[in-house]
Amino acid sequence: MAKSHYDVLRKYITTEDLLETPEFGANVRVTEEYWIQEPFIKAIILENEDEFRNVYHALEPTVSKDEAEIISAIYDDLKKILALQDISIELEERGEVLVKAIEKLAKEYAMKFTDDFYSRMLYYFFRDFFGYGSIDPLMEDVYVEDISCDGYNIPIFIYHQKYGNLETNIVLDQEKLDKMVLRLTQRSGKHISVASPIVDATLPDGSRLQATFGTEVTPHGSSFTIRKFTVEPLTPIDLMEKGTVPSGVLAYLWLAIEHKFSAIVVGETASGKTTTLNAIMMFIPPDAKVISIEDTREIKLYHENWVAEVTRTGMGEEGEIDMYDLLRTALRQRPDYIIVGEVRGKEAQTLFQAMSTGHASYSTLHAGDINQMVYRLESEPLKVPRSMLQFLDIALVQTMWVKGATRLRRTKEVNEILGIDPADKNLLVNQFVRWDPKQDTHVEVSMPKKLEKIADFLGLSVQEVFEEMFNRKRYLELMLKRGIRNYKEVTKRIHAYYRNPELAMTKMEEGL
Repeated sequence: MAKSHYDVLRKYITTEDLLETPEFGANVRVTEEYWIQEPFIKAIILENEDEFRNVYHALEPTVSKDEAEIISAIYDDLKKILALQDISIELEERGEVLVKAIEKLAKEYAMKFTDDFYSRMLYYFFRDFFGYGSIDPLMEDVYVEDISCDGYNIPIFIYHQKYGNLETNIVLDQEKLDKMVLRLTQRSGKHISVASPIVDATLPDGSRLQATFGTEVTPHGSSFTIRKFTVEPLTPIDLMEKGTVPSGVLAYLWLAIEHKFSAIVVGETASGKTTTLNAIMMFIPPDAKVISIEDTREIKLYHENWVAEVTRTGMGEEGEIDMYDLLRTALRQRPDYIIVGEVRGKEAQTLFQAMSTGHASYSTLHAGDINQMVYRLESEPLKVPRSMLQFLDIALVQTMWVKGATRLRRTKEVNEILGIDPADKNLLVNQFVRWDPKQDTHVEVSMPKKLEKIADFLGLSVQEVFEEMFNRKRYLELMLKRGIRNYKEVTKRIHAYYRNPELAMTKMEEGL
């Protein structure tokens, strides 16, 4: 058979067929198998008992040699037809266009298909025209967090929620990998080429893409890394359920955000900084004006008065709009809350100036602890003066905890910035919650001081503010108990509490 788009298809469809292939020895066992998209895609986790390692296999429908030739011929004609279609229409409408085009071609070729072959053919067309091609099973698998392709003819690796880093059975040669990188960047609305071989972008589903093209900067060939994001963002309830942030800290953050205390979530790569930031931003009052500023779109809120802004890469020296430009513009729009996806440069100074003028500001920063945070903020290229750091109220430190094959995110510290010591100019920090890795629990090591500031502002006693925090803690725990997890529903419940706390609590207690 001549080389075609479908020259390499899975040679097996059942687990038994897979284990009988020559590439596996006798000492291989199935650790787990599950459907990704029944009845078309199945994931098989195999353990090689000689090498003590697991391998991930994505199984897709098999086709015979003759069937592959038919699919390939129709695919080439479909490309010409669909190239003229409006890609902005909904997937369902595009699917209808595809099916009608197949029926038209079948009549022209005077072909009839069995139901079984037609369904398998449709799977591959939908995968390749509207999905992500050969990596579509990995994109569809909810247990896969990261996808890494390191070069030509190198197996793609994934990070699996249950089994950690796994090699997969998907390997792309030079032609396929170059096409895949071009496809991914085009789907992200970006451009990549030999002249501009590095791209950071966001895929349509919200996943983060980093890609390189050719062998100029990556000698092993084109590469890509996809950090998958859930379709629906995690909520404070999810953070509680996963053990990332305890309910008491979330209730404290709820009060702090309501009263416009600024905060930064710091942590190392993949520690869950943006996820935590997005979750706690659901505590923003319902009528507040919010502006978010990001390089790649990740913040997702269910909030009506929200302006989401994204940076733009210019052509040459013209037309570039960076985070600093967007932040300066945002300050003229009278926002109540400003969210900056991550501070990396001179926009940090403007962010802290916004804090000093009463704008509630929130962001993330790469740092391992609060001392590293201070060092990074004061050093190039951020260069925030020490005198301005005191306008930051709260710093959460995130960490990624790896235990065996399990990767968990935890809020390691909750710190309050209380000001600057006039004697030695050091920041006065109150760490009131610390995570104990031995017990995997959060320990309260001191009392939160910011509640005193809230009490003074409201004309209440500190005890009354504590009681309100405990009420909100209970409200969040009831949401967890009632299974309220969807980000829209969680936000609605938080907004209901803002408008009528007693009624919202009563309804929650009654399970309404």
